Amino acid sequence: MKVWEALREPRAVALPRMPLTKIRALMRYTEERIVPVIKDEKTRKLVGFLTRIEAIIPTSTKSNIKVADVARDYPVLRQTDSIDEAVKLMEEFKTDSAPVVDDEGRLVGVITLTDIIKAFMDRGLRPKAETVGEIMTTKNLDQFIITPDERINRVWSKFVFRGIPGLVVVRSKEEPVPIGVITPFDLVRKGRWRFHREIKHGKISTPAKVRRIMTRGAVVATVDTPVEMVAKVMVENDFSIIPVVDEEGRVVGIVTQLDIVKTYMEGAKPARVRVKPLPMPKPVTVEERASYYSEQELIAEVAEKPVETVYEELGVKAGDIARLELPAISINDTVEHARKEMLRRKTNYLLVLDDAGNIVGVVSKWNMLKAIALKGPIWRRTVHDKFFIDYVMSKVVPRVKADEPIENVALKMLSNQSEVAIVEDENGEIVGFITKDNLIEAYAVHHVGDIKVRDLVVPRKLSTVHPHHSLAHVINKMRTLLLDAVTVAEGNIIYGVVSANRLPFVATEDSLRARKSRRLIWIRRLIRAGPRKARFVKIAPLVAADAMVPIKKPLSADASIIEAIQQFKEQGVDGLPVVDEEGRLIGTISKNSILREMARHARIKPLRVEEKKAEA
Repeated sequence: MKVWEALREPRAVALPRMPLTKIRALMRYTEERIVPVIKDEKTRKLVGFLTRIEAIIPTSTKSNIKVADVARDYPVLRQTDSIDEAVKLMEEFKTDSAPVVDDEGRLVGVITLTDIIKAFMDRGLRPKAETVGEIMTTKNLDQFIITPDERINRVWSKFVFRGIPGLVVVRSKEEPVPIGVITPFDLVRKGRWRFHREIKHGKISTPAKVRRIMTRGAVVATVDTPVEMVAKVMVENDFSIIPVVDEEGRVVGIVTQLDIVKTYMEGAKPARVRVKPLPMPKPVTVEERASYYSEQELIAEVAEKPVETVYEELGVKAGDIARLELPAISINDTVEHARKEMLRRKTNYLLVLDDAGNIVGVVSKWNMLKAIALKGPIWRRTVHDKFFIDYVMSKVVPRVKADEPIENVALKMLSNQSEVAIVEDENGEIVGFITKDNLIEAYAVHHVGDIKVRDLVVPRKLSTVHPHHSLAHVINKMRTLLLDAVTVAEGNIIYGVVSANRLPFVATEDSLRARKSRRLIWIRRLIRAGPRKARFVKIAPLVAADAMVPIKKPLSADASIIEAIQQFKEQGVDGLPVVDEEGRLIGTISKNSILREMARHARIKPLRVEEKKAEA
């Protein structure tokens, strides 16, 4: 095979005077292994190239290193070179990629070990060795193994100065069971490892530990794993290294991309005993393949499925419960103003109007909750940008007809992740608004079924956090699982709940680091019985215990949904913990749980994928 049969276009190129930190950002965004350096865009004459190794050379976020300072000159390949020659040059210069030029030195493409393996597979070639045991690397295995407590500067040194493609992170030296891997791309992808970063007062930060940077979990092989299977996994996931384990799960070798390439060209390594390979996995049939749906399709799919619980349609229309007005703010207002309006008007929802008075969005406390998860409370910033409302608000507000059942309204709210719906008449004129709280109140008044709390409870594992979990973890869990309340508990000891309707007004942040935190201050005496002069100030991240709301009592699993809604209102929260007959915590029920139950019985015909294709 020739190089031209495996080369491809690079995903990014660089100029000599570009800062190296920008190239690192390009590699992180494109997940590219190589960035060619060209003289200019017009001639595309190659002057060097960068790999992930060069991208991690700067150990500071404000580095002055330019591309020309660290760019590699060799190896450079030509289209007519053979793959054998290309691999030998890559092995000699300890690189997994190289640029390809024409006879005039102009860039025509790049080639990596992944591209070579893929080219072998596309042409139907098979490796000359059958099992991993015949090709794995076992010599000097210690240099490919590291523990999670090692400092990252040791890893960085191995990558930069020794050209090691990756390291296997094991539980300990005494128990070398793989728990993850770390490669140069992990350092490109994350920025918490800078061990020479200058910070305030001229101090130098302590190097991070491997556990903070590594990729947790590792795909492993055994000595009898077929080489074809490992090659396929490496190509599909662009893995640099795969550990090989024995029956007890201990690392006995590693397989790199170079090992796979040389297997196709040379076969098994000398003096290796052939092992009987495992059977290759059977291909998945069309009927067994996974089907992928959008979030709206999944909600519609669940909505039309019959449920075992008894549910009687409420018979209430959207126009019956719509409120005639809702407080509004301008799109040019700040988030701080929106927060004050919510407190002053005692509301959880605000319409957002443009300069012409048209509704362009909705701001709820849930919107502010999402903003806290990203950058902390926006309203505490010193600069009040007029575009903050546009950043926080929900721009998609569902519209429903006045004669639609409220079950349909619940489905549309969930599908659009909105807590407000606009009610229109037959002519499209706005006649009112419906909020999530309106739906819950209508459910409490008109529901006549026999649904218990246990039927709608969110399992404990999904809806419970520890009191010492960080606030960022709690908010991200609520956002990911669409929970408007989680229980704070330790075992069966319940401390309270973190509720979406209360959370935006308890979070604070450290203005210097934009970190959700609390300030702990101790006043102490310098000498016994002396005046209290010295003060020790400590900044600690906010945890679940800081943001939780204490509750009077949890709900019983046998309680009715009506009782749960009454308790929500009395205790001023969006959800409560649920316990069984013996007082053991089994989960959490919230307003969103009831909203989902209503949406399951909506009379909306779900739009199938086939219908979408037909419409297109």
